[in-house]
Amino acid sequence: MNLFGHKIAGFAKVLVVLSAVFLVSSGLCGMEMFVANHRSGGDGTLIVLLGVAGAIGILLSAAGIVLLLIAWGLRAIFQGGSK
Repeated sequence: MNLFGHKIAGFAKVLVVLSAVFLVSSGLCGMEMFVANHRSGGDGTLIVLLGVAGAIGILLSAAGIVLLLIAWGLRAIFQGGSK
């Protein structure tokens, strides 16, 4: 994967993907809140589903980021930072 002209792999690649999921999920929840506050009529089923999907995405990606950073740190400690 290339990011800003640099090749990334391993833990960094997973961190980029999890961060992107976290940001998109946060935006999805923000959009859901905006639509819920400014809509008129309808049953709101789609809005609830978007909110649940956004919340699940935020929670899982945040947990993944924390676990990834712990694993990355442990690998650096036990392998001396080598690849």
